[in-house]
Order: sequence, then structure tokens, then C-alpha cells
Amino acid sequence: MSVRADVLLWAQRVIARQGAAAHQILEIAPGSGPEAAQEAFHRIARMAHPDLHRRTLPPDELELVTTAYARAAAAYQELRGLRSTTRMRPIRDAAAPAVPTTTVIPTSPPSNKAVAVPDELASSPPRMASKALVHYRKAELALRRGELTGAVLHLKMAIASDPQSAFLRSALAEVEAEVTKKP
Repeated sequence: MSVRADVLLWAQRVIARQGAAAHQILEIAPGSGPEAAQEAFHRIARMAHPDLHRRTLPPDELELVTTAYARAAAAYQELRGLRSTTRMRPIRDAAAPAVPTTTVIPTSPPSNKAVAVPDELASSPPRMASKALVHYRKAELALRRGELTGAVLHLKMAIASDPQSAFLRSALAEVEAEVTKKP
């Protein structure tokens, strides 16, 4: 079988497992350790990462592979999250003070002055998972370069890393609206 056929069959299997447990999406045994989950995800990434097929698959098939890969990434993050919560305790208390609304950026060392920059100008997105933030920043870069499909891909990967983020979903909707406008 060809690589294309293998990837498409895998993507169809993952999509068909709507609402399945993380170990089923990664195709590992229930109760497998974190090493097995990592190995399975790395195998999937080597075979089905959307960047590997961006130029060889038509848009509808690439969308299928991207969606399936996003689900696999979310399943891996879920299994990783389970492992990290059992080994580590949170650094901050839930009642920690909120982040100030203004960031102070010092100027050159001799002047001892500081400039207040409102958060709106700093353009920082709301709190999200670190992996989601990485993909969000990559989507921003893709938008600056005019690569709308790349931005959509990274926003979908960000949503897979942080599925509860309404901010990411609205950003994806905006970019997809721009994609439909472009000829």
C-alpha cells in the first residue's frame, strides 16, 4: 500500500472513533504507560503529520488528515496530562493574585525610567496550554506571511492542545472566514 493510502486509512479510523478514549485513538492498550503513548504518538507524527502531506494531498484529504492528527495530538496530551498530574503538584495556588493589567518595561539601564504598556498593545492571548500557545504564535506568523491555510492548520493544532479555549475557536472561525473570501 502507498503512504498516501496508509495515512488516509489511519485518518478515517481516527475520525470514525468520535468520542473514543485516548488510548483507542493512539491505538495502544488500555493502561499502557506514558512511554507507550509517546512512542505511539511519535509513530503517528512520522507517518501522518499534516506538514508531510501539505503538497501531496488535495485540500479535502489534507483537512481529514489534519483533523485526525489534531485528535491524536489531543489524545497524547491527555495521556501526558494524566501522567504529569500524578507526579507533580501545581506551582501556584488557585487563589493566586491576578496578573496586573499593565506590564512595566524598563528602558535603558542608566535612565531608571519605566514605560507602562497596556496589555492590549502587548497582544497576549488569554491563558491557554503551552502547546496551544506555541501553535497560536505559529498561526500568527503564518498570517503575517499571508499563509491562511498554514494559519488554519496551526489554529486547529492549538485547539487540539486546548480544546476548551473559546478564544482559539473564535480565532479559527475568523481565519476560516478569510479563507472563504480569498479566490
